[in-house]
Amino acid sequence: MAKLVRLRKTITDAILTVLKSVRDATGDEPTQEEIANALKSYFIMNEIGNQIKFQRKKQGLPQPTETASRDPFWTINLMAGPSKNSLVRVGLFYKNVHDAITTVRRFVKNATGEEPSGAEIAQSLMSTFIISEIKNQIDWQRNGQEKNKKPISLTK
Repeated sequence: MAKLVRLRKTITDAILTVLKSVRDATGDEPTQEEIANALKSYFIMNEIGNQIKFQRKKQGLPQPTETASRDPFWTINLMAGPSKNSLVRVGLFYKNVHDAITTVRRFVKNATGEEPSGAEIAQSLMSTFIISEIKNQIDWQRNGQEKNKKPISLTK
């Protein structure tokens, strides 16, 4: 059985936002493996680092405070059958997602000299630009896999 880990609530909420956005854009919710692979790509890590640098520069401005809402963040349609990311919705992730977040954290620390907090990573993951780039990375992964499944003919 695969090892499961629990991530901080802020990062869990950010990944849920990414899952929903990618599903809305592509019609197919990404797997945890697709999310982990996208987060480990150099381009995404670099953009997350840039986003965190930008967040740190504007720290002098008042930051929005987290407010507790009594409304549910997610609705679940039980008639549609189980989602492939049911565990994510309760905050459980496969180890590869945890490793991807750790890789991002290490990359940002090396790039900026300061280790990012979970809140900084979560805030950058919820940036519309980062979400769009993760969606593009997942699309690229999916298209690459489909191309590899098709046999290539060397004759015309």
